[in-house]
Amino acid sequence: MRVSKGTNLWQARRGYALDARVELPDVGRLTSMPAPALAGLAERFRAIGLGPSLRRLVRVGDRLDDALRAPLRVWTARRLRDPAAFAARLFILHDPVTEQEATAALGDLRPLRDGGLVEDVAAGLTSRLHLAVAGDLYLLGDLPGLGGDAVMPICGATMELVRATLPAAAVGSVLDLGCGGAPVGLLLARAARRVVATDVNPRALAFARVNAALNGVTNVELRLGDLYETVRGERFDRIAAHPPFVARPAGARASTFVHGGARGDELPLRVLAGAAEHLTPGGRAVVLGDWPVVDGDPLDARVRAAVGPGAADVLVLESPPKNLDEYCALHTAVEHRELGEAFAQAAIAHRDHLETLRLRGLALACVVVAPGNGWTSHLPVRHVSDVPITAESVDRMLAARRLAFAGDEAIATAKLRLPEGARLVEQPMPGGAPPSAIVQLPTGRPEWPVVLDAASAAWLARIASAGSVRDAARGTPAEEPAAVGAARDALLRGALDVA
Repeated sequence: MRVSKGTNLWQARRGYALDARVELPDVGRLTSMPAPALAGLAERFRAIGLGPSLRRLVRVGDRLDDALRAPLRVWTARRLRDPAAFAARLFILHDPVTEQEATAALGDLRPLRDGGLVEDVAAGLTSRLHLAVAGDLYLLGDLPGLGGDAVMPICGATMELVRATLPAAAVGSVLDLGCGGAPVGLLLARAARRVVATDVNPRALAFARVNAALNGVTNVELRLGDLYETVRGERFDRIAAHPPFVARPAGARASTFVHGGARGDELPLRVLAGAAEHLTPGGRAVVLGDWPVVDGDPLDARVRAAVGPGAADVLVLESPPKNLDEYCALHTAVEHRELGEAFAQAAIAHRDHLETLRLRGLALACVVVAPGNGWTSHLPVRHVSDVPITAESVDRMLAARRLAFAGDEAIATAKLRLPEGARLVEQPMPGGAPPSAIVQLPTGRPEWPVVLDAASAAWLARIASAGSVRDAARGTPAEEPAAVGAARDALLRGALDVA
C-alpha cells in the first residue's frame, strides 16, 4: 500500500472561540450513529472529491504559520462554490455554511444532526468535530487546541510512524499502542490479519470506533487500558506507538494527548520498557516522538536502560535537535491560537521549564526494538520531513547491524556492496596528504553522507568490488582485521549494504 501524507488543516475556528476551556462535545451521540450512516458519509466525501479539494487548500499560505494562513484558507474556500469546499468549511475550516450548502455537500442532514456531526449556530451550520484525511482514510476527532481528554484525529508524525512500521508483506498481528482515534491502526489494518488498538482514554476509543465504521475497517479490536495491561501474555508482529512526549510545566493543564511527563520522555520510556516481551520472534516495535537532548544522558543509553539488558536489539535513529525557542512557541500556539497574553505567559512558562531541566534541545527520534542478541546502535539521520524513515530502510539497517554485531568471521565471509546509486567521491586534502572520500548516498536514504579517511576509503573501494571482505584482504591474515573493522564501520554508517 502506498502511504501518502495526511491532510490536516489546523485552522482558527469561526463558529466557536478557540479556547482550551471549551466543553468537549458529547461523543456518545456520534457513537450511536449506525455504521451504514457513517460509511455513507465517507462515500459522500469521496464522491464529492473532498481529498483533492483539500490538497488545493493546503497550498494556500503553506509558508505561513497557522494563525496567519487560517483566514486566507477560509477566504479561498468561500470562493470555491462546490460541495467539496462546503464540506471542508464545515469539518476542517469550521466556517459556517448555509443549510443549502451543507445539503449539497452531505445530502440528508438529519442523521448528521442527530449524531452531533453538524449543528446550527447563528451564522448557519458548522461542526464541533474536526476531520482529517490520512491516505484515503477519513478520520474524526476533536478540534485542535482543546486540551484535557480531547482526541486529535491525526498529528504531524502519524504518517511518519506508519511509513516506518508498515510491513512489506502481510503480517498476523499489529498492536497500536495509545491509539487515540486509531489512524495508525486503521492504516496498518490493511497489512495485518488483526489489529489491537489500546488507549487509556475512553474518548479516544469512542473516536476509534467511529473512524473504523467511517472507513469500513472491521479487523481492529479496541481495548481500554494503560499501555500493555490489556494485552498481557500476547505477542505481536508489529507494535506502533507515538506516545505523548511534550514536557508538562508545573501548573500547566494536563492533556492526555500531549504530555508525556514532567520532562516529556517518561511515558515513551514506559512504552519501550514493555515492548520486547510483547513481540513475536520476528517482530519489531517502532516508537516515534520528540526526545530531550541532555548532556551526559545520551538517548541510546536511556533507551537501552528502559528496554533492559535482555536479548532485544535496539536501533535509535535520531534527527538533528530542534530549536527550543521555536519548539515552545509552536507547541504553545496549538492551545492559544489567538496568540494573546495567555499565549505569551504559557510559552514563557514552557521555556522556563525546559531551561530548568537543562535540555540542550529536543530531537525527533525513531526507536526500533526487535528480538535479537542485545546490541544497541545509535545513528544520526536527516529529519523525516526531508527524508522519511520507511519500513524498508529499517529492514536494511537492521540487517546491516545484525551482520556488524555477529562477529569477525561473519563479516569476513560476507559479500558487501556500495548502496545502489551511491558514489564514492575523493576529497583532496591540504599539504599533500592522501585524499579522503565522501560516500554520497542515493536520494531517499535517511543516513547522512559518510566521510571517510584515506585508509577507510581505500578499504571501502576494495570491499565493494570483492567477493567477500576476506577476499578484499587478498588472503593476507595481517590485513584481514583492518578489512573487517572498515566493513563493520561502513555497515553501521550506511556506506555498505549486505549484498
